[in-house]
Amino acid sequence: MEFTVNRSSICRQRRKHRKEIAESLKREFKINLPLTVHWNGKLLEDITGHETVDRLPILVSGQGIYQLLSVPKLDRGTGGAYASAVHSTILEWGLSEKLKCMCFDTTAVNSGLRNGACILLEQKMEKDMLWLVCRHHILEIVLEAVVSTALGPLSRPDILIFKRFKNYWSKIDQNDYKTVTSDPHSLELVENIAQDMISFAQNQLN
Repeated sequence: MEFTVNRSSICRQRRKHRKEIAESLKREFKINLPLTVHWNGKLLEDITGHETVDRLPILVSGQGIYQLLSVPKLDRGTGGAYASAVHSTILEWGLSEKLKCMCFDTTAVNSGLRNGACILLEQKMEKDMLWLVCRHHILEIVLEAVVSTALGPLSRPDILIFKRFKNYWSKIDQNDYKTVTSDPHSLELVENIAQDMISFAQNQLN
């Protein structure tokens, strides 16, 4: 048995097989459920050198579905570049009709009112989609407002009371705790808002 050990021949065969595998995944991914597209830009070291490049992992999720679609390398990390990369990937996979929502973080490159990736993607898709903003980033903003109100303006990033709480965390029985609740009137308002949001999301998916 003979084997090809030429570097160029091996590289061509690897590209060929990777392309065949990618095309096979696209053909076999047949879904009849509403999907959410996720993306998150990252600065990573290029696999062919030591320079830093913009990479954009793009995936979709649904009921019991999680599929990585692509991780393109971008020339620039702008909202337009993000929207174009996500849109072309969605078209390649034939998922335009199934896409109902988009999940992203709260950076301006995504949520900008004019040049944000979300606005531009909706324009390219020619339809409105449900925006699912990262809860982690949203709660950071809420927590910052609470802390500023309770403790006043902060002049340094380290807050002593939180550092003490972190150090004491391992001594707290995390299986025995009570949630903080507000007065009944406030709870009723929150429940009504929650139900309105759920109804809106369900209508958007339908």
